[in-house]
Amino acid sequence: MYKFFLNQEDIVRETEISIRHLDSVRHLQKSLRINTGEEISICTPSVVYLGKVTAVSDEEILLDIVEKTAPENESPVQIDIFQCLPKGQKLELIIQKNVELGVRDFYLVTSKRCIVDFKDKDVGKKLDRYNKIALEAAKQSKRDYISEVKGVLKLTELPLCFSDYDLVIMLYEGESQNYLNHVLVEMTYKNIAVIIGPEGGFDQAEVQLLLDGGAKIVTLGKRILRTETAGMACVACLQYAVGDLSS
Repeated sequence: MYKFFLNQEDIVRETEISIRHLDSVRHLQKSLRINTGEEISICTPSVVYLGKVTAVSDEEILLDIVEKTAPENESPVQIDIFQCLPKGQKLELIIQKNVELGVRDFYLVTSKRCIVDFKDKDVGKKLDRYNKIALEAAKQSKRDYISEVKGVLKLTELPLCFSDYDLVIMLYEGESQNYLNHVLVEMTYKNIAVIIGPEGGFDQAEVQLLLDGGAKIVTLGKRILRTETAGMACVACLQYAVGDLSS
């Protein structure tokens, strides 16, 4: 069954939904060739609608509401990633795969050893692209929530965000004693932030700054993981420990 997300242009009435978001209409009509009688899923942050198509046109697609349910495909733990800017197209892979794993939102970060530096005039265009990647990944993986890509933050600003989380983890290749499982002993976390460095790693002063701000410095093992691998490995472990990859 196809899954779509409700947009501002769409209208929800008591017994029907009018899809008017042109990209959604075109995709359903031209690409998926949706027909009357077919059912699709329409998601909002609080409700998932099952709708049966009753009319198709170039301007809108009408659906009768068959049932309404609560979102059930989201993890019980909110995991946000603070990703230092990587080079090339690595960020696209990072966003796509971590959305599939259930990451809530992404914050792009600049740090001392980042090779990439987004120009102010390009940030809006880049965020638009990254958010489209997040949207497509959410659709493909049957998410009930569209992850948002935000930024760009300076690493020195991150401690100001820590109070929003029950746990802040910083992955650091220079750590050798504190493993991820060491900080998961409470197993009651609902909001977790994961900070991931660039290809060149963190500067020692940055490590101290985040440590002083309340972050837990951890290692994922003796092997050095690439920036695009580290986040996915950490999120998979977190979802298994406190999320929805285990019963």
